[in-house]
Amino acid sequence: MRERERGIYDWAYRAGQEIIERLEALFGEDGAGKRMENALLVLRSELIPERFRRAIIDLLIETRSSTEIPDVVKVEKRWTTDEFYRYSTAILAGFFDALNRWRAGKKREGEEEKGEEGLGGEVVCREGP
Repeated sequence: MRERERGIYDWAYRAGQEIIERLEALFGEDGAGKRMENALLVLRSELIPERFRRAIIDLLIETRSSTEIPDVVKVEKRWTTDEFYRYSTAILAGFFDALNRWRAGKKREGEEEKGEEGLGGEVVCREGP
């Protein structure tokens, strides 16, 4: 991965984490996952670079994200077709990885809660028949 795409991926991962946390605060755990999935589908369906960038900015505005937008996304310089595919892939990968990490953390929390529910009960031992 090139240096520029790596920077874009890192930004998208951090932004994705913040977006999903804000969505969870607004819509709860189930609603957050569904809304992030929907946002990823919308972004993935955009075939025009300007509309893709607009969809990212709309998502950041909707969630009131404080993440600074990298120049390559916010500057009005037209992306070439090659740049569009490289940058959009890096952004989608970062958002998707943030969503998967959030889900893994929620799953781990759920497993820990289930394990704790079994603790603390009274243990009764019987000796022989």
